[in-house]
Formats: sequence, structure tokens, C-alpha cells
Amino acid sequence: MIIWGSGGDVVPLGAVGTQHCATCEAPREFRNVLNYRYAHVWYLFSWVTEKAYFTACTVCGRGVRHESKAFEAQLGRSPIPHYRRFGGLVLLGLIASVVVVGIVAGQRSNVREDALLHDPRVGDVYEVDLQALAPGGFDGHAWGLMRVVAVDGEKVSLEVPNTGYSKASGVYRDLGKARDDSYYSGDVLSYPRQDLVRLHERNDISDVHRQ
Repeated sequence: MIIWGSGGDVVPLGAVGTQHCATCEAPREFRNVLNYRYAHVWYLFSWVTEKAYFTACTVCGRGVRHESKAFEAQLGRSPIPHYRRFGGLVLLGLIASVVVVGIVAGQRSNVREDALLHDPRVGDVYEVDLQALAPGGFDGHAWGLMRVVAVDGEKVSLEVPNTGYSKASGVYRDLGKARDDSYYSGDVLSYPRQDLVRLHERNDISDVHRQ
């Protein structure tokens, strides 16, 4: 669950002496202040959405608003804490890192699976789109597991399972059962080895498991 929201803060920047306040109609102490607002995700990753610098009366709070860029140039820095200003960038960096890691892991997985499909062995279990490998064998589109039972030169024979799932997520629960003969219907389909590689390129074979 993503927790997000917003907040704000007032940063005092020091007194500037006594001035006439037009609102109070009297001499008042004035100070420089920064009002800013921020948005956040999980309370940790935040970014500034609005900021305003003022020279304001300490009694009524009214005063003169300054142009932010010019005022910060005079200060020589931004008084907003780093975690408020750059938390959003940190979050984007973390997301980008996760995406890159996922892409690299996916590429490595594809290389491994291609190698296993080029060198199939009896007992290998494939996660497959059954509609592509065993069309008409199930009631509607289904995903499931098929097991290599024979390799004869370029021909690879696969057992058809008893069960297919309407969602690919259902397949993962059956990985522990897929080593048992009772998991399969007894029907066997044969494919050229290169066809299996092409089916993997189309993602009709999504994963290869070898003990």
C-alpha cells in the first residue's frame, strides 16, 4: 500500500529590525520567514510543491513577499532541509534501480532458458501457454506445466498436464507436483527443438525448470 500526503512548515530566517506595519498601523518587529509545502510518499520521500519568502510583521504576520530565486541567491543557500527537497529524487532513483535490476535479471534468465531449450533433457519442466502448445486441449485459454519425456535428435516430446489454469499465476503452485507422473494426462506431443526456442521467444514458453 502506498501512503502519500502533504504537509508544510515555516522556517524563521532572522529578525530585520523595527518597521512601520501598515496593517497594525504601528511600529513592529519584522523578520524574514519562509513558508513552504511539500508532498510525500511513505513520509520518507518528499519534494517541495510551493515556497514563499516574506519579510513579515511578528504580530499580524503580514508583510512583503519576495521573489524566491533572488532571495535564495542573497541567502546563498536554500533553508529547506535536503530530505524535503531531494527525497522525491531518491525515490525515483530507487525505482530506476529496481527497474534496471529487473531488466538485467530478465535478460540473464532468458539467456539461461535459451541454453536449456537448445539442450533439452528428460525431466525438464516448462511453464507454457497451453493454447499455443496444446491447442484445443483445455476448455478455453489456459496456462500450465509440460514435462520433457524424451529427446530424439531434434525432436523433443512433452507430456500434457491434467490441469490448466486461466491465469498464469496458478501455474507456480503446481511446480512441486510437476515431478509426479500422476500430474500428467498420458498424452505426449512432440516438437522440433527450434520450435521450442521460437515459442520461448514469443513467451509461449515462459520458464524452464531443471533439477
